[in-house]
Amino acid sequence: MTEVANKHVRAIHAYSNRIGALKNENKVRDFTFTIDEPEKLGGTNEAPTPMEYILGSFNGCILIVIEMIAKEMKFSFNGFTAETTGEIDRRGFLGTAPVSPHFQHVINTVRFDTDESIETINLVKKQVEKRCPAYNLFKDAGIEIELNWKKEEEE
Repeated sequence: MTEVANKHVRAIHAYSNRIGALKNENKVRDFTFTIDEPEKLGGTNEAPTPMEYILGSFNGCILIVIEMIAKEMKFSFNGFTAETTGEIDRRGFLGTAPVSPHFQHVINTVRFDTDESIETINLVKKQVEKRCPAYNLFKDAGIEIELNWKKEEEE
C-alpha cells in the first residue's frame, strides 16, 4: 500500500474479484459486498450495479456529514432521510455516443424531522456543500446537483 506522508491524508483500499459474468465481490476493510448488473445487460441481477452503489454512498456520506455538522451546530433532530435520483446517458457506457458515461444530473432530497427552522437547515446544507466528500466528488466531476432539503411537515 502507498505510504501517506501527510498525517491528515488517509489511504482507502478496496479489493475486487470477478465472480461471474458482470458480477464481482468487493472487500473494504472487514466488509464484503457484491456488484452485479441486470439480466438484460448480461448480469444475474443479484446485487446493485456500481452506479446504484454510488448513489447509495452519496446518500450515506451526506447523512453522516449532516449528523457531524448538526452536532457542531447543536442542531436538534429526531431523524432525517435522503433520497437521490441520478440521470445517466447510457450511450456513454455503451460507447454509442460521445457523451460522459457518468451521471449528468442528480437530485437529492433530504427530509428532516426537526423543530429547527428551514433557515437553520439551509445553514447545515451550506456546510455539507463545503465538507461532504461525495458531494464534492460529484461537483468536481461536473455533475449538476440539486439539493432539495425540507422539513417533513412541508410535504
